[in-house]
Amino acid sequence: MNKILIAEELHKNTTNGGLKEFIQNYILKMNDLEQEQYEDERFIRLHNCISYIEKERYNISGWMLFEIPTFYSHCFYNEQTQEAFDLAVWDIGEVIPRYIDSGSNEQDAKTIQDAINKYVR
Repeated sequence: MNKILIAEELHKNTTNGGLKEFIQNYILKMNDLEQEQYEDERFIRLHNCISYIEKERYNISGWMLFEIPTFYSHCFYNEQTQEAFDLAVWDIGEVIPRYIDSGSNEQDAKTIQDAINKYVR
């Protein structure tokens, strides 16, 4: 799945109105982001997440962008499977899959699937 299809899938499944609008605006700015001609870090960080999902070839069907609780953390949720994973973008371009452990702490994972498997819901 390419970046535009990933973004459209997230947009389709996202239920939060503000996040849905954010993804729509991201889609409109994608060409500029691809050419590194856009400077809003919020969109750059989302672009980093979507690029990571594409690079991992993770099937994002059914997933939504659930929340962005802090500037670096992007939380994804699949309502059908009740699975979750997070992607952290600490530094622009550096994406790390993460999960919440049984002590409600954020932990790094090796892959998106690893984060899903370890996520405590």
